[in-house]
Amino acid sequence: MHIVKLTQSEYQDYLATQSDYSFLQTPAWGKIKTGWSFELLGFKTTALIGVALVLYKSAPIISKYKLAYIPEGPILNWDEFDPAALTLLAEYLKQQNCFLLKIGPKVMLHRYSNAELKTALAAADIKNISELTADQTKNTNLKSQLAAAGFTQETASSFGDVQPRYTFELDLTQTETDLLASFNQQWRRNIKKAETAGVSTRIGTISDLAQFHQIYLETAKRDGFAPRSISYFEKYLTEFGDAAKLYLAQHNGKVEAAAIWVAVGDRAWYSYGASSTAGRELRPSNALQWRMIQDSKAAGYLIYDLRGISASLDSDDPLVGLLNFKLGLGGSAVEWLGEFDLVLNKPIATAYALARRFK
Repeated sequence: MHIVKLTQSEYQDYLATQSDYSFLQTPAWGKIKTGWSFELLGFKTTALIGVALVLYKSAPIISKYKLAYIPEGPILNWDEFDPAALTLLAEYLKQQNCFLLKIGPKVMLHRYSNAELKTALAAADIKNISELTADQTKNTNLKSQLAAAGFTQETASSFGDVQPRYTFELDLTQTETDLLASFNQQWRRNIKKAETAGVSTRIGTISDLAQFHQIYLETAKRDGFAPRSISYFEKYLTEFGDAAKLYLAQHNGKVEAAAIWVAVGDRAWYSYGASSTAGRELRPSNALQWRMIQDSKAAGYLIYDLRGISASLDSDDPLVGLLNFKLGLGGSAVEWLGEFDLVLNKPIATAYALARRFK
């Protein structure tokens, strides 16, 4: 086995053979990430057996050294993990003056049912998803295998590492009737309310981004997160092309909610969302989600992924509201393996960690 550099065409050809991988492992994502460079690498024997989009970021002050990050990757057969693949990758990255490698294998550990989560939320003595009994468990040995290969894992916050440790998803292989029936009564009522009020949904274009961004900034202020620029979203839609769509929900010609959807392989994601405060009683966000779910199913995707949720089940945690919103759709929570670090240059990695701590 050896590491090879790939052209975008070679990389995309390999992705076309895969079914379940992350949009964060596509060339489009590398082009979107401002402040990072990227490289497309392959793991090759007689043929390609895996690939990785590697993001690079220079260390502050000593810019010749770089952090290497593989978000929700590499794309490998983790069921037949070969430590040699990551050993070769580490050797290659050392030659590129990388001081630290961070990976995030897209590997499921546990799945928790909707009913189990609802019961736990109603029980005041359960504070974290990790306390629950999973409906499905797999890949439990991979963490120890990565540890044996020299990787370490920091204790995650309730939301996760750089990428969320827990996500929420819907099974789109069921019928549309069954999907809607799995929603809770409030969700179904809100979808109907939006329809009765005259809320309409449509797929927009880049020219509609100004309307999206206006309510996105409103959402950021209301929910207390740092917003991205409109140029970021312009680049997002441009680089992903047909794989990404801007969805808009409007009432009397005014956009009241909007979302960005992206899909690769057999999975579609709700990537970014925004809603106006004034129009929330019209339930445009519910109408928008239902439209995106319907379109994802009609396009043949098997999973609708609503991205991150908090692991916290504490009623005092403000992030629990997000979990309740997503639980109403009747899906399940997935715990992923998470992200792991491999130190490639200890003095520089130590200095970098100290600089981050005192930033």
